[in-house]
Amino acid sequence: MNYNVRRGLREIVASSHRLNKADWISILEEFDGRCSYCGSEASAENRGIVADHLIPVTEFGELVAGNTVPACQTCNDSRGNRDWKNFLTARYPDYAVMRIAKIEEHINRFNYRPAILENALTPSEQVEYIEIVREWEKLLGRAKALKTEVENRRAEETLIIDESGPLHMI
Repeated sequence: MNYNVRRGLREIVASSHRLNKADWISILEEFDGRCSYCGSEASAENRGIVADHLIPVTEFGELVAGNTVPACQTCNDSRGNRDWKNFLTARYPDYAVMRIAKIEEHINRFNYRPAILENALTPSEQVEYIEIVREWEKLLGRAKALKTEVENRRAEETLIIDESGPLHMI
């Protein structure tokens, strides 16, 4: 829930989602239709090739050609929000240097720079955005406190067998 709300809020700032079908096909061709991380083709095992944000939406990354590479769903899920270079180095050390160079070449072709709050929103919009984020953090704190309270209560409950046989919660 927290991830989805934060991602949605970040999309207000990084709202450029201009990856059209022709751009996506071109990117796929650039990477020979393979995952830019592991090098595999689409398969049932890796659940296909998807567009992956190099800079995640949660860090204001946009769905544009210079920030998008093909990734198998397995790598996309495994990487999550981690830095793509660190992911490649840790997960595929034998191929990392070569694949990092290929991805950097792709990024440089488009000269992509992620959106930043100060450039994307007017001063009054920034104030509103920051207030919404603060309100969300308060609400999330309340939800976490309630979750803890419920978990603690449930941990204290015990089942006992009544002399009549049925189970009762106390």
